[in-house]
Parts: sequence; structure tokens; C-alpha cells
Amino acid sequence: MIKIFLAFLISISRRTKAHLCKVCAIIIYITMSRARFVTFYSAILFCLFVNQNIFSQSRNESVVADSIREKNKVKELLQKPEMERLYSKTYYSLLDRLTADGFLPESLTGAYSGMFPRTSGPFVLLMIETGRYKEAEANIKCVLDAVAQNDMERIPRVVGKDKEKYTIVDDQFQIDAQAHVILAWARLALKRGHTSFEDSTWHQVKMLMKRTCDRTFFQYGSWSIEPGLVRNIAFEHSKEGRMWDVFDLLTQSFVGAAMTDMAKIAARHNSPDLVADWDKKVTILSAGIKNHLVSNYYGVPAYAEMFVPNGNGGVQYNGLGWVNLSPIAAGWEGVDHQILENTVELMNRKLLKHSNGVVWMPTDGYPDGRFSNEIIGKGMAWEIDFSRSENDYKRIHQILDLILTVNNGKPLYLEGAWLEGNGKTLSNILSDDDLAKMKTSIWKVKDAGNGEQTAWWCWSIARLRKAVGLPAEPKR
Repeated sequence: MIKIFLAFLISISRRTKAHLCKVCAIIIYITMSRARFVTFYSAILFCLFVNQNIFSQSRNESVVADSIREKNKVKELLQKPEMERLYSKTYYSLLDRLTADGFLPESLTGAYSGMFPRTSGPFVLLMIETGRYKEAEANIKCVLDAVAQNDMERIPRVVGKDKEKYTIVDDQFQIDAQAHVILAWARLALKRGHTSFEDSTWHQVKMLMKRTCDRTFFQYGSWSIEPGLVRNIAFEHSKEGRMWDVFDLLTQSFVGAAMTDMAKIAARHNSPDLVADWDKKVTILSAGIKNHLVSNYYGVPAYAEMFVPNGNGGVQYNGLGWVNLSPIAAGWEGVDHQILENTVELMNRKLLKHSNGVVWMPTDGYPDGRFSNEIIGKGMAWEIDFSRSENDYKRIHQILDLILTVNNGKPLYLEGAWLEGNGKTLSNILSDDDLAKMKTSIWKVKDAGNGEQTAWWCWSIARLRKAVGLPAEPKR
């Protein structure tokens, strides 16, 4: 038996190239030569322990090697002519539509009129990644000038332009969009350092931040109607194709990120009271997220999509979809990072679909297990960025393959797309049985070149390209 065990250790050493296995064999030999029965079996236990660690190390090395291989595959895919062309044309379509004063039309197809200030969020973050601070500043200045010219104390939903004057096309208040603008301004300020633009706009942006997190919308306190979350009275959701009056995860993520970064800038403007106020409110908001937007509905603690007011305490809405990925976009997490990891793992396990040769994440998933027949541009972008941060290049490869399939023949990146066939059209809800019958369905694209969606996608691709050793900005 001893000889058999020795042969086993030696074979392991050959397969794993592990010197420790050879050391174990020597220990066994010495023990055997002294004929100490107890010591021999102690040595066996020691050797098994050592080899368990060796196998574990070998598995880890294998995982790392697989990750490197997948990363190299993604790099190759990013350099394919069709992907280079899609990224370049989409990126420069944003820059080319930007006017000298920073006005950025949302749509090239006519699907949307005017400029949507929420798009300043991803557009400015993209410009920061590619080093175009001048364009980022111009766009933020345009939004702030439009607000000032129209004597508004908040960010409107849509801004228009009539010759040299800015007009308000839609004055609906979407507080998440306002947080996008504030965060864009703050991230640019932190990236560049102190500038004259920061000084000239500090008061206006400071007042926007104060308005965003006062108790009008940031409902915190001791009453049951105050969950310590920011209420969005017009959350523009893909789910059910309507506005929601709700405490949604997207709003919390962007307001939390904005307050965190604005507190840093307040410090350099010698405003200790603002720093203290915003730091305190970030703590309150984090507690609100933990208490009301983290759920065990699916068996593990993960982000809930929304907390819906009901005249009293409110109720969780445990859907899945792009909204659950909001902390990725905001670059801010109010709770432990493990919650976001659980959320993505849960979505990959329960919502991710495989059909007709591609892997796709539906725009929305419902608590009853059904899902939309759509994909959304920014949702794929946020998945890409999360996967990059977690070294999950296999998932990135799946997403890029999907984009090349769905966007085939379109020069610009999509706003969204839907799977059509078997009587299913735009904005339908499917079950797994429905999907199984859609063998001949086709993907149809809407509003290619959409400002918000393309800016988020280009932002994720710029960061991804940096990660694999490619320049963030594409060639024309």
C-alpha cells in the first residue's frame, strides 16, 4: 500500500509539476524507512493536505489562464472591422451633432425632439474617458444656461433651441435626470481640478444639489411615509411603457453618487456645512437602500428594482432588468458590493436567455418569471462595464456577439431592439414557452444613434478598450 501511495504522489508531481509532491514522497520514504506506523499515517494526512492546496492553486491558475484567453478574444473582437466601424461611427455621431454651444440633439431619426439633459450624464462621462474636456464642459454649460435663461430652479426633461435662445420643450421634472447633470458636472470638476468654469457655475449646481436632497423629494424622517429614499414622481421606465411615481434604484444611485462627489467639491469651496449635510444624507440614503431596496425575494440578498409608495410604508417591486444595474452606471453603491454581485449573478441565472444562436438579457423581467422581448442599449453597456470590472470577459464576448448580430446592417448603435415573430411585436411580454416557439423570429432595431443609449455604450467600450490595451477614442 505504501508503494502504491508513493507512486500516486510521484504521478501527481509529474502532472502538476509540483515540487511539494516530491517533498511529500521523500517524507513518506523516510517515515517508511523508520517503520513508524503512526508517523507514516500522519505523514499521509500531511501530504493530502499539501496536495489539496496544490490542486486548489492549479484550479486558480486555470481560471486566470481562461480569463486571459477570453480577454484576448475580446480584444480581437473589438478590432474586427465591423466592430471598429460601429464604435467609430457611433462615437463620432455624438461629437458631430454637438453644436458649438454644447447643444446635443437626442435623436437622429426624429423619434425624439430636442436635447435631453439626462444624456449629459453618459456623454460627459464618455468625454472624460476620451479626454475631451472641452466638449464635456460645453454640453454641461448648455444645460445650465438653458435653465438660467428660462428662470428655472431645476432641470427640465427636454430642452429646445430657437436660434440663439433655449426653450423648454418639456418641463416635466425627473429627479434622476437632474442627478445625472449634477454628477456629470461634479465628475468633470474632480477630473480636471479647479477651473474658472467650476467657479462660475458652482453656485447654480450647488443649489440644484440642495434642492435634489431636501425633504421635498428626499423623504427621510420618522414617519412611515419616509423610507430614507429619494422619490421620483416621473420615473421614465421601460416597464409597462409608462412613468412611475416611485423610489427607484436608478434615482438613489445617481443622487448618492452626486452627493458624494459634490461634498468633495464643497470642501474646496470652503463650505463645511454643505460637506456635513451631504455626508449625513449619504449615510441616510445608504440606510434607506439597505432597508428598502435590498431584497431576499429570489433567495439571496440582491437589489430590488423599486420601492413603490402606497400611502403608508410602501412595498418592494421585485422585478429584474436594467434598473437593477444602476449602481454600475452611477459608480456608487450604497451597500456592500456583494449585493451588486448577487444581483448580476441572479440576473444571469434567472433572466438571461439563449435563443437563435445568441445570448441576450431582456430589458425587463417580472416577478412572475415573464420577461420583455426587448433589449436596451444602456443595459448592455452597464453589463459590459460590470463584466470588465469583474474580469468576466466571456460574458462580454456574448454581449458583443449579440450586438453584431442585432445591429447588423445598421451603421449606428441601437437605442433598443425587439424580437419579432409568432405574433409578438414591439414591447410584448414573453414566457419561456413563448420564446421556445419563436424559432424564426428576427431582431428589429429602434432609434439607432439615440443619444443616451449610444453615449452609455461608447462609455463602456472606451473603458473596455483601455482595459485590453487599446486607445479609448476610435479612429474616424
